[in-house]
Amino acid sequence: MINLSLFLYGKPAWDMEIEGEEDIDPKMLKEQGDYLKEHLYMVAGIVKKLKSAGWECCGTLYTLEFYNEEIKSKKEALKELKRLDIDQDMFHLEELDDEET
Repeated sequence: MINLSLFLYGKPAWDMEIEGEEDIDPKMLKEQGDYLKEHLYMVAGIVKKLKSAGWECCGTLYTLEFYNEEIKSKKEALKELKRLDIDQDMFHLEELDDEET
């Protein structure tokens, strides 16, 4: 089975230099907010495409995880994702053994 991971967002300190800082620039927070809005809107579009193509979705701490019982290999998944016009930089694919599912 193929598992597709779609990253949502992580800890604020991963993306902004805030940890241990006492002087936080409000502009940095606004820029991060703009980035997150744009990113999550893109993710929403991908979710819509995947769900309409028969992919099942499960939320995790930092990602959405998708699978489609009909797709058995990375090659098939990549072909399907290209057909759905989903940017390859937006997801991570992993081929799971039957024992891992």
